[in-house]
Amino acid sequence: MRQQSLLNAFWVPINFQNSAILAIAVPADLLRIAGTNHTRVLALLVSVAAALAMVVPPVAGAISDHFRRRGGLRRPVILVGAAINVAGLFWMSRVTTLEPFTIALLIAVLGQSISLAAYQPLIPEVVHRSEWGLASGYQGIATLIGSVLGLGFASFLDPDAIFMWSAVFVIGGAVAVALTPEGRFVDDTEHVHIGNWFDFAVAFTSRMFVNLGLILLMTFVLYFFHDVLGDQTPSRSTGYFGVLSLAGAAVTSFWMGRLSDRVARKNIVALSGVPMTIAICVFAAAPSLHYLVLVALLFGLGFGAFISTGWALAIDSVPQLRDVARDLGIWGLASGVPAIVGPIFGGWLLAHARSPLAGYKTLFFVAALSFALGSLIVLLIGQANRFGLRLRAR
Repeated sequence: MRQQSLLNAFWVPINFQNSAILAIAVPADLLRIAGTNHTRVLALLVSVAAALAMVVPPVAGAISDHFRRRGGLRRPVILVGAAINVAGLFWMSRVTTLEPFTIALLIAVLGQSISLAAYQPLIPEVVHRSEWGLASGYQGIATLIGSVLGLGFASFLDPDAIFMWSAVFVIGGAVAVALTPEGRFVDDTEHVHIGNWFDFAVAFTSRMFVNLGLILLMTFVLYFFHDVLGDQTPSRSTGYFGVLSLAGAAVTSFWMGRLSDRVARKNIVALSGVPMTIAICVFAAAPSLHYLVLVALLFGLGFGAFISTGWALAIDSVPQLRDVARDLGIWGLASGVPAIVGPIFGGWLLAHARSPLAGYKTLFFVAALSFALGSLIVLLIGQANRFGLRLRAR
């Protein structure tokens, strides 16, 4: 338990930063910096940051793999990325205009992406394959802790304070990484795969659809509370929604991760989309604060199962462990592409809707459809023979 906790500790600052900054602090700060153009500026800014976060991990991961094959460690790469991240976060807390704010945000994203690329391979290199689901459960718990803390802090503190606290959490995570033992290097003879490239593509596509739904919600929900419901404290309402969702996620996260070591992970991932789809359909049909608790808790039940088993499924799908950092970086495209497309599409949809309410209702229905498609597509794993395909992983 101690090893698993230490191994997954860095997920706490990663998710604190993602939930506090991208979901609340940046949108809230743009209300002041960008004025009436906040929706358009946010869509563009988040998409550019997502493009950077998509490009960097495969490159940084390949560099980390290169040094690992020659007897080096992954920790120095993680710590260098953390230092860059902290520098960007400190700068964000000091700027008051859009241009330097954008540069500082991109520096923080660059640093986090470098750290993430070298950090992800620690789990498959340290943990035995039979316990990857358990490790994924711990990763899910660390994700929830970081996300809850991030949303909680961001709900009550101003954006500048959030940027500073994010830097503090990254520093704390870097200390945990420095104490984390590294596993042995895996040579060319050891492979890990779902079964073939068809299954990899299926898992990848499923994850893209689920992440698209999450991005559409996370990017614009604060502005929904502000622009449609007239909420004068949208940061607090967004944090409240997020914390309730994560409370529901805590119910399913850990034990679903353990269960996925015993049953087909694709079935758990598929089932996770059902409550997420239902919850957002309810919210789209009747977008009101009256249903907030029910919707958030129901959504969280599915989200907890998704994050705790989705990570194990990601490790399962890596074609070859010797290039695990690079390949997990490529797997990250399933998050990066929606993070680019989602804000642009959502911004366009809201800008061309006949009314703000109609725009957000359509946005929520699209998110629900994405969750449903992701759940259905993942069930195609293991069905390559039905399509006449016999593609083996390397």
